[in-house]
Amino acid sequence: MAKTVPRCLAVFNMKGGVGKSTTVYNLAAGLVRFKKQRVLLVDIDPQGNSSAALGIDIWQLTTQLKDVLQRRVGMEQVVVKTASGVDVVPSNILLAEEEIPISGMPGREVLLKKALTPHIDRYDFILIDCPPNVGVFAVNALMASFAVIIPVDMSYLGLLGIQGIERTLTLIREHLDHPIRIAGVLATRFDGRNNLSKEVLGSLKTHFGDKMFQAVIPETVKLREAPSHKQSIFEYDSNGVGAKAYRQLIDEVYKWQ
Repeated sequence: MAKTVPRCLAVFNMKGGVGKSTTVYNLAAGLVRFKKQRVLLVDIDPQGNSSAALGIDIWQLTTQLKDVLQRRVGMEQVVVKTASGVDVVPSNILLAEEEIPISGMPGREVLLKKALTPHIDRYDFILIDCPPNVGVFAVNALMASFAVIIPVDMSYLGLLGIQGIERTLTLIREHLDHPIRIAGVLATRFDGRNNLSKEVLGSLKTHFGDKMFQAVIPETVKLREAPSHKQSIFEYDSNGVGAKAYRQLIDEVYKWQ
């Protein structure tokens, strides 16, 4: 499929525990595995979960994303090539310790965008794992992306947080003059035996309409176990319901324009 520009997508939700990192690293691994795409995963979440899930020892990093944002090194000096074929710009908790100094830097909202720009033609997809908040790192991720994937878990609090997410995107568009779009809203941690899951999914479909991905990510033990084996769900449980759901998501994201 011909593309003129790489697709840079932020995976964003201010709420934790929604399957954000699970979605980022499985989506990245799947785009490489099934679609033969060149993928860069930027882990701007100080928890470093996406980096760790792809086999990177995040506590042994000599350089990481914080050094790029502080303009100490170039992006190419921190990229780690993983066994999955995904290139990763990793982070760990030291990124969080630098949040205040980075917040005071000139042009703080576009530090990541500027760092990525010289390397953007090397990739078909750039996926950014955002922290679960609205701070300088999340703003950098959104400003570096032209669209956002919003994972929402099937809970009352997950549904309650939608208004905050939409407000954040409106601020990015209006106050920072960046026309970010919604690539899609992804239902995660769905349990078909649970009435609440069904109700939340129905509410999301009513609210977002065709912006909802058709893929629905189930609540499964295998999805939670896979990172401990440093494998994507496609390696760890290739025939399971989690792998099948993420295969559907990969097809949708790959076709999205």
